[in-house]
Amino acid sequence: MDAPEKAAADASHALQIAQTWAQVPPEHLEAALKALEPELQREHEHRMTNLRLAEQDARWHHVQYLCGLWAGFTIAVGMLTGSMIVGVNGQFWLAALLTGPSLFALAKLFVVRRAGDSAEKQITQAQRNILSSATQPPPAGSQ
Repeated sequence: MDAPEKAAADASHALQIAQTWAQVPPEHLEAALKALEPELQREHEHRMTNLRLAEQDARWHHVQYLCGLWAGFTIAVGMLTGSMIVGVNGQFWLAALLTGPSLFALAKLFVVRRAGDSAEKQITQAQRNILSSATQPPPAGSQ
């Protein structure tokens, strides 16, 4: 049942209740409403508590998301800085590993909070390609 159908059903139910209560004498109606008021107050408090909990939950998820963004950014900057340091020191294969697909995989893991199996296979294959090209000696004519 979607929202418009539910609203229509609630309205027709409320109309039926109103028609039934219209037949009750005013003294009885007043007594019934006084008896009903505490129940309505409890329901209102329950709804307000649920609303506060939902807001707190949404705020917590937002904080977690922002922490993930900052963690991903920090890791990415750290890996790029590390790759520059080891690259300047002549360790090009380690620099390639730090700036390669592993950087994107970690950033994706922290920012998006998921990593698929196909992405892991692609990252592993890309790292193997980088390592094999970095460890091969240069062609004879390039020296």
